[in-house]
This record gives sequence, structure tokens and C-alpha cells, in this order.
Amino acid sequence: MSPRHKNTIEILERRKTMIDALIRFIKKHPKTAADANVKGLDGGKNGLSFPNYALIVPYWNGGNIQLRLLKSGEDWQLGLDTEAYENLDRLVAEDVSDLPDQEVERLLNEMYQEANGEEEEEDESDSK
Repeated sequence: MSPRHKNTIEILERRKTMIDALIRFIKKHPKTAADANVKGLDGGKNGLSFPNYALIVPYWNGGNIQLRLLKSGEDWQLGLDTEAYENLDRLVAEDVSDLPDQEVERLLNEMYQEANGEEEEEDESDSK
């Protein structure tokens, strides 16, 4: 096998490993992942997008895959001025792969509320 073919196979295997990590996350967190969509990212990556406020992206870390939880989407762009958005610390969690469902839900809820103000709490109080 030529070096070029070997390199191509390594790249495809790496992408497959990242997709497998996302699949494991969905299987481990079916309720949480129900709101997520697959999103194609730069460099041929895929991530899980929680509409308008969160993104889970696989990253290599010393031969292991981490699923990073990032602030991403329209809710952040609309809620912040340009400078604040550009300086936004997007990393919420280094790796959500092994977190329990309740912890992932808590992080996502906190992100949603931060991005959208108190909208979710108002909706809940209106329905009571």
C-alpha cells in the first residue's frame, strides 16, 4: 500500500472514531440527544447541535476522543453585541462523554438560560 493510501485510510479511521464517539453519546443520553441534530463542521468533522445555543464536538486528546460542550448558535449572537460575542468563552465542558445524564442536562439548561435570559423560567411559571 502506498504512503498516500495509508494516510487516507488513517484519516478516514480517525473520522469514523469521532463519529463512533458521538453515537455512543447518543445511546448513553437518548433523552438529552433527542433535541440534537447532526451538524457538519469545518475539516470534515461532525458534531451534535442543540438548536441555537450548544454544540458537542469530538476532539483528539492524546489518542483519546473528548466530546467538548461549546456555546454556539444564534441565541448567543442575538443576545450579545459583536465584541462580547467575539470574546465569548465558548468552552463549557472539556469532555461530556462520561457525564451522567442529569449533569449533561444541567449544563445544557444553564447554557440555554444564559443565552436566552430568564425566558425558560418565565415559560414554566406561565404554565402553572
